[in-house]
Amino acid sequence: MTSPDTTASHGSDRLSGVRELPLSTPIWQVSDYAYDTAEHYEDVINERRPGQVYGRYGNPTLEALAEVLALLEMGEKSWVFTSGMGAIHACLMYFAGADDKVVASRTLYGGTYGLLTEGAPRAGIEVVFADSTDAPTFDRALADGASLAILESVSNPTFEVADVEGIAECCQRRNIPLIVDNTVASPVFMNPLQLGADVVVHSTSKYIGGHHDMMGGAVVGASEAVDGIRHLAIRYGTTASAFESWLALRGIATLGIRMKRHAENASALAQLLAGSDRVENVLYPGLPSHPQHERAVKIMSGFTGMVAADLGTKERAWRFMDSLRVARVGSSFGGVRSEVTHPASTSHRQFSKEDLLLAGISEGLVRISAGIEDRHDLIEDFSAALVAAS
Repeated sequence: MTSPDTTASHGSDRLSGVRELPLSTPIWQVSDYAYDTAEHYEDVINERRPGQVYGRYGNPTLEALAEVLALLEMGEKSWVFTSGMGAIHACLMYFAGADDKVVASRTLYGGTYGLLTEGAPRAGIEVVFADSTDAPTFDRALADGASLAILESVSNPTFEVADVEGIAECCQRRNIPLIVDNTVASPVFMNPLQLGADVVVHSTSKYIGGHHDMMGGAVVGASEAVDGIRHLAIRYGTTASAFESWLALRGIATLGIRMKRHAENASALAQLLAGSDRVENVLYPGLPSHPQHERAVKIMSGFTGMVAADLGTKERAWRFMDSLRVARVGSSFGGVRSEVTHPASTSHRQFSKEDLLLAGISEGLVRISAGIEDRHDLIEDFSAALVAAS
């Protein structure tokens, strides 16, 4: 008979087997595993046989999320990270190194821009920016010895629709890998791998998680590339936790339904804003006036839940934002509640004034993430805020 101390510490040895399949993927909140023999452990950690090693190497909950993401993006394999930036950093380090050159789209999320302008040069990587809405322009930048291309399928926060297909053809011709951040479009509305991209990146904190309560990132692509990126995640310690993976899985269950509602609300707000003489410009791919509207119709099955409106000045933008009552000033996007932010002073504060201008981010620009609230409540809220702003 063992002592109470030993019995208590070995409680998990007495778990009964699960005979019925749970309808919700359980949380494998565990970081360590036991093996039958020393040889068993050696085989698993060296990937000579399937199995679990340590939390940093993944766990069943994370693997369930990765499998679903690969299916949604129509890729061979996926891996999941602690954040979208962790995923982008691992991709950058996998595909590029010292003396390599990266060509990136001119309009990017501020965190990605900061990584490319501050982090990449420290690793000896040169970065140049080009217009991702025009494949010939982007190709000219690639022609000068590029090793990697990075773009956003739909840019944050100006919602330009990249010529993913055209740029992918240029990259394939030059044997250059193409990474596409598909966070704003979501896999519901676009699948860049089907347009020729090599790797798709997501911040799962946004539409995939969808509830303002988790952080994560993911990469999807061919098995060889994802395996290499996964090994970097293990080295860097950026593999997602079981709990965050479970939250993302919970969000994915309603992703299609939510994206439809997000897009409906965004379209209604875009039309309201476009019809107001208090707004100088509205950026939404679903509007016929959008510069890439025809491309969006061709390669997207929906126009996302994001809108940008230029109120003319920072002061008017802030008054507009502060006057909202249903929508609130927030730091992210893609959740069930509507949020607004002022990119020039927050999410894109890393940009110089010149780069803000080149990216089309004015001082009066407000980024709007439409939630899943009642459309009429949002219309009333934004209509009142427009009056208050002027």
